[in-house]
Amino acid sequence: MRDEVISYFILHPFLNWVNGMQSIKDVIQDIMSESGFERKMEECRILPLWYDVASSMSGKTEPVEIFNGRMLVNVADSVLMHVLMLYKRKYIDKINLISGKPVLKDIVFRIGKVESKKQASESRDDYARRLHSIQLTNDEQRRIDEIVSEIDDEDIRGGLRDLFMNQNKLTKMRGGG
Repeated sequence: MRDEVISYFILHPFLNWVNGMQSIKDVIQDIMSESGFERKMEECRILPLWYDVASSMSGKTEPVEIFNGRMLVNVADSVLMHVLMLYKRKYIDKINLISGKPVLKDIVFRIGKVESKKQASESRDDYARRLHSIQLTNDEQRRIDEIVSEIDDEDIRGGLRDLFMNQNKLTKMRGGG
């Protein structure tokens, strides 16, 4: 079933392009849109905007994640959390204005650990190292190579191959494969 879903989302738009029905740009947009990558990438782009919008309080807050348009922000103390809740709508509107799209629907504040920017940078480096250390099986690599083999442009083929490899590694790292 999983392979059928992957085939549909990956190969279906690609086959339409091969048949002369779509440009490579349209195929990539279709893949990104239909697979949910496009929305997730937009969400990932707005997470760092928190530091710009809440600049005076960014040292005592930390955006943790964003999922389905809802940003989770750790706050150092309850007094600050109350103040942030008073201005929540303003923060949502500013982030959406800066991003150019209404991606953010809600912000959830919770009392939690707030890392310094240096610590956060180090934990991102650890995450990247862990992701890079995950190995794909020969079969997984072969399937990805088969999917991208029909793409003539070497840069696009390489970029899509890297994207699919990292997505498979991320799924393994999260325990999904």
